[in-house]
Amino acid sequence: MNSKSNVAEQTYYFEKEHNDCLSCGENIQHPLCPNCIAKAFNQWAKKFPEHHELKGKLNIFMKHHNHSNGKSKECVHCGKDVHVCPYCFTNYLYKVVKEAGLGVRAMSEFLFFFNFDFKHKGYSQELEAYGGY
Repeated sequence: MNSKSNVAEQTYYFEKEHNDCLSCGENIQHPLCPNCIAKAFNQWAKKFPEHHELKGKLNIFMKHHNHSNGKSKECVHCGKDVHVCPYCFTNYLYKVVKEAGLGVRAMSEFLFFFNFDFKHKGYSQELEAYGGY
């Protein structure tokens, strides 16, 4: 009976080795790549005068987190390898938007559209403070 639980643990650790986020080291549970999220973010950010500043900081992140080792999960949208979990990527975007000083309305809109904080331990607390869900 103990051998069955050991098999499950071994499978968990085997799976975790191949699907870790480059930023937080956690297993990527929601395989949506930063490239797909970045396209949506750029589309959203176009309505702000600070769009070029946001895009520049986004490009820096993408340059340093665009690795390929063939062991990652595939993006559910485009099929490319996912190396950074959506939470870490949107957490970075959250900080970029906050630093740009776009205002409360833009910040709450961003948090509503790009909320991957499913554990409610990070930036989603600010959305709740703004009156979001």
